[in-house]
Amino acid sequence: MNRTVLLAVLVVCVQVLRAQKEDSVVPEVRVIVSHLCHFKKPLQDPTDIDGDQYCDCDVHNLPTGLPEVTIDCRKHQLGDDFWQDYEQLPQGTTHLDLSLNGLSLVPRLSGEKLVYLNIGHNQIAAIPDKVFANVSLLEELDLSSNRIETLTTDALAGLANLKTIDLSGNRLGSIEVNAFSNALQLNVLILSNNSLGTFFNRTESDLYLRLGVTNRLAVLKMERCNLTDINLSSGVGLEQALLGYNQLQQLTRLPKQLTYLDLSGTPIRSIPAKFLPHLLHLQSLILRDMPILYTLEQYALYGLPRLAYLDLRGSRNLSTIHPHVFGQNVVRNETDTVLQRLILKGTNIRTLNSTLRFAFENLRVLDIRGAPLRCDCQLRWLRELPLLRTTGSCAKPNALRATIFGNVQPNQFQCRAEQFWIYTVFNVLLAILLIVLVSIGIFLIVRAIRPKPHVQLRMVGATSPYARVTIEPNRAEVL
Repeated sequence: MNRTVLLAVLVVCVQVLRAQKEDSVVPEVRVIVSHLCHFKKPLQDPTDIDGDQYCDCDVHNLPTGLPEVTIDCRKHQLGDDFWQDYEQLPQGTTHLDLSLNGLSLVPRLSGEKLVYLNIGHNQIAAIPDKVFANVSLLEELDLSSNRIETLTTDALAGLANLKTIDLSGNRLGSIEVNAFSNALQLNVLILSNNSLGTFFNRTESDLYLRLGVTNRLAVLKMERCNLTDINLSSGVGLEQALLGYNQLQQLTRLPKQLTYLDLSGTPIRSIPAKFLPHLLHLQSLILRDMPILYTLEQYALYGLPRLAYLDLRGSRNLSTIHPHVFGQNVVRNETDTVLQRLILKGTNIRTLNSTLRFAFENLRVLDIRGAPLRCDCQLRWLRELPLLRTTGSCAKPNALRATIFGNVQPNQFQCRAEQFWIYTVFNVLLAILLIVLVSIGIFLIVRAIRPKPHVQLRMVGATSPYARVTIEPNRAEVL
């Protein structure tokens, strides 16, 4: 009986504990209130006619139990009247995308966790001072494709954690001194597609010293900025510089730590010897779409021991690569390169000298598509490289026209010596014949212009009335 009572008591206790546990578990309710998001509405409700007035909000619960909110307001036709004086973001908001709207002013946001903000592709004309002071943890800011003309010194005040900023596609013509000095962690700076040429070209000061950028900056993008010169001497930490489609013709003030350099579309006619001196860490050199680049001269790529990727695609006038472009000889260890990828697509390269064999020992990819390649005996060495993968086809001779370069057997790369002898003999005979014809022509001309005698000269005899007459003195007069 005692066992039965004890068992009944245990069952009752278990039921009571279960009931208490169920009462103590509170169902998860998203109590976040926001001007941007309506968290209580069903997601993708087809009957919701007011769905466009709210942004697309996504909430994930972190292992700590705190919410992480991502807000997407792209193409929601938001205007300046949509915002309050200070827009308080939902708790836990980390990403906010306001791009592709009709904003003309930067909204003043407040959010303790916001790390990504995109206000690109709007109509913003100015960035007020300290407008981002209440989003101090922001790490990435996108202001691209707006109408911003000037960046003031305090526009980025409070963004000590900012790592990436994109100001491309604006109307920037002036940047105040130390405009980026507040962004102490800035790692990527994008200023492409702005009219900054008049701003940077009129001063000889270093870009780092002028803008207040720290040595943490690793990536600088200034393509299509109408630059004729740029000074990056203080860029100790700079690794990538994209300076293409400017009016640059020479670069003498580049940091030595660069690993990636893009000079595409610049009006450089030839790459002279030691064009990029002391760039011992450079791994990638991009020279695409160079409109008037004709030749890579001797020693042009000398002093770049880590260069592994060279891209010359689209430089349609490039026709000559000097046999000693990487150095003169192997004995002096001047062609010790690590080049692995060479892109000559769309150039005017017809052949490559066999002296480049030593520089191509590590080459794995060669793209020569669209180049008028002459597949004769002078290119046999290139086909014999065992590890090289070549894409492209032959343009000459006619027997190999349109044949994939990699499918041509080494014994098909031939130069017929007898043809050269025939051409030589033919040229000699042609020259002799030309000399003979010229001589005959000169003789005939001289003969034609020589004057002809009009009176025929005849011998004068003794009986001729024109014979000489000798008059002797009169003897009578003498006596």
